[in-house]
Amino acid sequence: MKKLFILFFLTAFIACQSPAPDAVSEENQAKFEQQIESFRTFAKGFNAEDMDLTMSVVSESVQWSPPYYNGGELLNYEDFQSAVQGYFDNFDNIFFSEGEGPNMNPDADPNANSAYWSGSLYSSATPSSEPNGLRVYGVWKWKHTETGAEGGNKWYGLINFGDDGKITGFSDWMDVNGMSVQIENFVNNN
Repeated sequence: MKKLFILFFLTAFIACQSPAPDAVSEENQAKFEQQIESFRTFAKGFNAEDMDLTMSVVSESVQWSPPYYNGGELLNYEDFQSAVQGYFDNFDNIFFSEGEGPNMNPDADPNANSAYWSGSLYSSATPSSEPNGLRVYGVWKWKHTETGAEGGNKWYGLINFGDDGKITGFSDWMDVNGMSVQIENFVNNN
């Protein structure tokens, strides 16, 4: 019985051990931080309604998967820029609030920025600590220009960068219809 207990304990102990993640190199950490700054520049351009600033971090070869259904078609730089202009034309005070949404235990590390994630240490792909892409979580807040309705959308983005540090791939998800619902609710209640 004692041997069975020891065998059970050792099996449980070994099964619960997590593999140590690859250490992140200084080079990869710097690349990750640069990607965050590039996205923040993008968001700052939105807030200022500055097309040049917004698109300064986007490659002309970008492939964009929009948050609305379009049959899975990847769109290009001009389509992306046109969508940005549509937001500028229809909304004011556009602001990205970082990390609202899935907050990965902020009490564990109060300095952790839960808005930005990179690498694939635990994924279905080969585990990697390299920042090949950036995952971003947050809330886009806005004020509808025509009605004055204020609202916000939880948002998730997958962003890939080229060797020049510019965005080459951009996939984003949010409830686009939720924007209309928020505006309609505002109009109906005012």
